[in-house]
Amino acid sequence: MRLIQIVTFFLFFCSSIVFSQKTIKHTVVEGESIYSIAKKYKVSESDIYELNPKSKGALLQLKTVLLIPNKKSKSKSKDKREVNSSKNLSSETHIVESGESLYKIAKKYDISLEKLKELNPDIKPEAIQIGDKIVISAKKESPKEKKPKETKIVVAEVLNPTNMDANLCTDELGNKVHTVTKGETLYKLSKKYKVSVKDLEEMNPEIVANLPIGYEVIVKKGNVELEKNQNIVVEASKEIEELSPENMSKAEFLIAKASQYIGTRYRGGGTTSAGFDCSGLMFSTFKNIDMTLPRSSSSMAVGAGFKIDRSQAQKGDLIFFTTNGRGSINHVGMITEINGDEIKFIHSSVQAGVIISSTEEPYYKRRFVQINRVLEN
Repeated sequence: MRLIQIVTFFLFFCSSIVFSQKTIKHTVVEGESIYSIAKKYKVSESDIYELNPKSKGALLQLKTVLLIPNKKSKSKSKDKREVNSSKNLSSETHIVESGESLYKIAKKYDISLEKLKELNPDIKPEAIQIGDKIVISAKKESPKEKKPKETKIVVAEVLNPTNMDANLCTDELGNKVHTVTKGETLYKLSKKYKVSVKDLEEMNPEIVANLPIGYEVIVKKGNVELEKNQNIVVEASKEIEELSPENMSKAEFLIAKASQYIGTRYRGGGTTSAGFDCSGLMFSTFKNIDMTLPRSSSSMAVGAGFKIDRSQAQKGDLIFFTTNGRGSINHVGMITEINGDEIKFIHSSVQAGVIISSTEEPYYKRRFVQINRVLEN
């Protein structure tokens, strides 16, 4: 009887220690992003960045140990935050929620984006986080009723009806897309779907040599034809002028649109919030100003706008990299900020999904190739 009492006391003591811990240590494994880790522990991305400031905007490396807030130990502080939140709203401030951007908040309160940025000089449109306080100058009116988001239903299809493949589906462009499972390689996929490795690489310009689990590979092109881009490549020697105020507004607008998807997972061939590849994010973003870019990063490099010198880079320009080890362009992003020699850009990376990175990061510093101006005067 006494032994049972001792064991019970020991278990209770251990559970109390675990419960009282304010943070949990998480080791990053293959295929994880800040977004997926936040969902796993039911916390916000900003909570993770607060405890791990060096991970913000950086490429998430395997086996990195992250501190995750323990929701149980923070229940009281959460209640306090909710009380503070209601106070802030009554004093004409807005608390950023999931999926919101500065552009959306400006529309919600019927205030211009420029005025909103003037009232919040420390807030960067491309870097707002869930829980940030945004000052609203206009008298708070009842927010316009939000229309429910349209949900696109993707019907799964298979190449061979007699051999159902749960890892194969059809995307919004009519492409047959295969989701990589453990042990699969390009060679195995080429055998499985009777297509050459070369064709797989052409259909997936951003493909990596070692396919991570969950990576989506286009194995058969759909019949949907994309509108051909009519932009003409101009020699880099032509004189570059500063972007006009109209185009600077467009650049800020594009950055705000792309930033809505920060944390969205990488998806080969993806052009929607269900997942993007790098060129898909650019393709979808520029569609918002009725500009149709070529569908791959290599095609954008030669067919979208004109090449400029790095010293002339501005917000809204496309920035290109080579990450395939062959020297050819296979990755693209959009410039969001310039600080001296450092350029920050938003893009969709295979490991972390949609994030903001910097040319000062060693990985991208070694792989930079060129910059294109697509917003002209």
